[in-house]
Formats: sequence, structure tokens, C-alpha cells
Amino acid sequence: MSRPIPRADFSRRPGGAVDAARAGYSLMEVLVVLAIFALSASIIMPSTSRMLDQTAAHAVFFEFQRQVSDLRREANRTGEPLRIIDPAMPELEGDRRIELRAPWRYTLSPALSVAEGGGCSTASANLIHQDRVVMTLRSEDGTCRFIRYQAAAS
Repeated sequence: MSRPIPRADFSRRPGGAVDAARAGYSLMEVLVVLAIFALSASIIMPSTSRMLDQTAAHAVFFEFQRQVSDLRREANRTGEPLRIIDPAMPELEGDRRIELRAPWRYTLSPALSVAEGGGCSTASANLIHQDRVVMTLRSEDGTCRFIRYQAAAS
């Protein structure tokens, strides 16, 4: 009966001792792998960061819209009109403000009037993140539903 031929093991010296120079990876191999990882990260990170910023902006928009809808339902339920005002305006009776997570804020012009039946006036809002306008929103159809406004290209 024939015996299989054993594979060559170049990491072992004759006599069974492991060659210390061949055990593991060389410094050059490790540096090449690290360079490849760094290059990959530099290509991927900007698009990932942009995607996370867009996701956060949309989450803030949906939170803004949810709070407007809640206030509309409140006006409809109580039969009392109310106004949603810009945070910089002085608050009067029946005025409400929307609370956004820090560092987000909004501007609203003019104040959004919500009738006792739930109908809304036309208004424009800006969602601002760290002094930069991220989204401009408009409410025009009387339903208190804000949509993202895209300026027409000149």
C-alpha cells in the first residue's frame, strides 16, 4: 500500500523547530494592509457622513411635521384656534412653539394659524442646523402639511 506524500512545510526547520523569521507577517505586509484600509476609509467616509446628515435632516423634518399635525388635531379637538410661531417671536395666548432636538432650530414666516376646524394658513419654514439652512418647507394647501420647497433653477 502506498503512503501519501506529505506537503512541504517551509516554516519548520529540520528537527521540528519553527523558524522565527517565517512565523507571522512581515512589517511590510502589515503596512500594506493598513494603507489599503486607510485608503478605503478615506473614500467611504465622506459619502457615509453625507448620508448620515441627510438621514438626520429627514428625521428632524418628520418630527417637525408630526408636531404641527399634533397641534392641528389639538385645535380640531378643543375647538380653539391657535398659532404656531417662530421661536424669535413673543408668545401670546394661543401661541405654540415647536421643540426640535438640539442643535436644530426653525424659522417660520408668517406664523402658521390653525383654525378651530383644523385648517391652516400658508406659511414657509426653514430647518436650520448650526446656522445653516438645511431645508426650506412650504405649507400651501390648508392641510398643515409641509412639503420641501425646491427653488426653480434660473
